[in-house]
Amino acid sequence: MPSLFKMSRAENIVIAIVTLSVGYFLSKGIYTPSSFIADACAFAFAIAFGNIYNDLLDVEADRVNKPDRPIPSGKVSPFAAKVACLICIVLTLLLSAIPGTQHLVHLGFFAGILFLLFLYDKILKKIPLVKNVTVAVLCATPILRAAFLTDAVFEPLYATAGFAFLFTLAREILKDLEDANGDLKAGIATFPLIAGQEQAQMLASLIIGFGLFSIPMPVLLNWFHPAFLFVLIPLMPTCIALIHTTYKKKYRAAQKMTKLAMITGLVALILTGFL
Repeated sequence: MPSLFKMSRAENIVIAIVTLSVGYFLSKGIYTPSSFIADACAFAFAIAFGNIYNDLLDVEADRVNKPDRPIPSGKVSPFAAKVACLICIVLTLLLSAIPGTQHLVHLGFFAGILFLLFLYDKILKKIPLVKNVTVAVLCATPILRAAFLTDAVFEPLYATAGFAFLFTLAREILKDLEDANGDLKAGIATFPLIAGQEQAQMLASLIIGFGLFSIPMPVLLNWFHPAFLFVLIPLMPTCIALIHTTYKKKYRAAQKMTKLAMITGLVALILTGFL
């Protein structure tokens, strides 16, 4: 059981729930505590499904890149992982039908997420850059979920989803850079292997830079309070250090810094939401 829990990537689930909370808050929509809890749990099981199923299909690459993972190390059998995937699918769909009155809309939303996760694991992750974009889209879905709330305000959700998308996309490219050797041996095509390491580093850096310097746009469009611009103060040195770390080929450290930048931005969004 502990190993299956590890495969679910609890840290990613926590980030998704925090992101969902930000989306709910910024949307100013109407909801109940039970509907939020149901959504949070549905996202948790959907993410667990995607990660466990991904590990099932990535055993050969993980034997090289991360041999200590549960399946390559023998701590979890493939059969147990398949059963866990099925349970996660069922629980996601059951929980998605609880919130609100538009049960079919909510069910369709989470069914779409599950299908995209399945499609990613089976097909899209084999297509360079498409796989990275897909993961970035999936990571923005907790924010977009709030758009279905009654009386939701859409504009802040668009800006927040864009912010999450860009920094997640950069993080995914950094992950491919870190896993390049194992992916090469396993025959997995990724952007760094197709375009080259320098081009991948440059693309990740450009995305981070674009994400940083696009922060004033929601303020100029009057979507956020001008106080949101203060987020640039901690993000500026963080992003500069992130780009420097990327070119030093410390990809794992760069990934952690990308998550830190995302968390900083989300905290700033919460604070400015009170203004």
